[in-house]
Amino acid sequence: MEIMTRDFGKIEIDKEDIIKFPQAVPGFPEDKEFVIFPLGEDSPFIVLQSVNNEKLAFITIEPGNYLKDYEFEISDELAKKLKIKKNEDLLILSIATIKGDIQNMTINLAAPVIINLKEKLGKQVILDEDHYPVKYRLFAEQEKELIE
Repeated sequence: MEIMTRDFGKIEIDKEDIIKFPQAVPGFPEDKEFVIFPLGEDSPFIVLQSVNNEKLAFITIEPGNYLKDYEFEISDELAKKLKIKKNEDLLILSIATIKGDIQNMTINLAAPVIINLKEKLGKQVILDEDHYPVKYRLFAEQEKELIE
């Protein structure tokens, strides 16, 4: 099937690739079906595109690839809603905000998007922990290492 996207125009997707968000993404109650695809070849960014709203697309990144100690507990209730059987079936994404220079990009560590790739179910979760910021500068650590 074809869908319109914000950044790539019309693209072809398989219906089997649609990820359902039964509770919707906070702030977007009408949008409950998304697809994911890479932003570009060799890009670490993943686009989370609404199937029904071409203007709604999130640029995301897998935070675990950059922050080795990024972890949180998934409640039994959430595991049941997303039909999680194995952690290997999960894709954890952080929504990125890019304003101006990509070096100033931030990612939201406090509200990860959890996707069960096997069951094609997803949910954005607001973590109870206070130690993950909403705006984490992804490249701040690399800049610090270059200066030292």
